[in-house]
Amino acid sequence: MKALRAIRRCSRLDHIRNKTILDELELDSVLDYVERAQLRWYGHVKRMEPERYPRRYYEWRPTGKRPVGRPRMRWRTNIERAIEKRGTTMEEVERTNAYEDRTQWRRFLWRNN
Repeated sequence: MKALRAIRRCSRLDHIRNKTILDELELDSVLDYVERAQLRWYGHVKRMEPERYPRRYYEWRPTGKRPVGRPRMRWRTNIERAIEKRGTTMEEVERTNAYEDRTQWRRFLWRNN
């Protein structure tokens, strides 16, 4: 944001919100870039052969008890939120195999941003 403020020729003392600067410069936030990268990797993993390690680790369900306290944030939870942000559910994406067609999946990544 420091570089973007310099491009726009304003400082933090001007009290202009980051969202306003991003909108004026027609840029996405860093979180949007990270979210799209996670969804792109999700599609890649789901297209892999079932015996490949990334796919096996994604589908692996551990046994045993969880530790006491708040559950740790899972990668899958981030993926579910990103998919819901784009207007559908994880179950719908997996049922229709939306990630199989790469061009359709790429269009999905850029939806609702």
